[in-house]
Amino acid sequence: MLGHPERHFPSIHVAGTNGKGSTCAFIGAELAARGHKVGIYTSPHLVSVRERIVVDGVPIGEDAFAEWTTFLQPHIERLDASFFEATTAIAFADLAARGAQVGVIEVGLGGRLDATNVITPLVSVVTKIAREHTDYLGTDLASIAREKAGVAKRGVPFVTGERDPAVREVLAEEATRRGARPVILVDSPRPPTRPLGLKGRHQHANAWVALAALNALPAPFGPVGDTWPESFTRTYVAGRFDVRGPWIFDVAH
Repeated sequence: MLGHPERHFPSIHVAGTNGKGSTCAFIGAELAARGHKVGIYTSPHLVSVRERIVVDGVPIGEDAFAEWTTFLQPHIERLDASFFEATTAIAFADLAARGAQVGVIEVGLGGRLDATNVITPLVSVVTKIAREHTDYLGTDLASIAREKAGVAKRGVPFVTGERDPAVREVLAEEATRRGARPVILVDSPRPPTRPLGLKGRHQHANAWVALAALNALPAPFGPVGDTWPESFTRTYVAGRFDVRGPWIFDVAH
């Protein structure tokens, strides 16, 4: 019905329990600094659903979102599509319509069965694993890791920042079984050399994972050049240890 808009631009696919949105933001900031027109699809939103779908820092317009929703409504009803499935379709359509040169796509839940997993990305990423959504993903970390490693694709680099050796082994084994090449295991024992735009020590690991993913990209998108680490110092996402006067807002998972 939409003509596979997700195939109109190359993508980076980001899964994981924590750090997905921040990792997407770092990747998107660096790609934009290199001069690419970057589309980013993340979830959930804070105020408006339009925040989920952004091209060059600009959310999808109200009219465009309404038009895509109206166009897709009969298909959504016929297929009994979920809210996330519908917004994913709108995101792919809008990123293609606005001429995104590269997409940074965040998984909604899990990985293997997620609506975003229709793409064959340039790089697949799993940030880190923790217990979540056990009714869908499994009750133990190994099961959850296998579900999230379901974003791995044959011949596509796979990057993970998971530090737990047992969980990291499961991720690497599942990615290898699915044919991912190479499998890149990121260690992040030290902070970056420059302050990050996103505050908190936990962002150090997200930054190193983003950097590894960027370095794994083929031309013309990678590897990292002179624009890093400056792009990471300018990265901002609302609600990530966001200091506003005497208040701190954070979307802790």
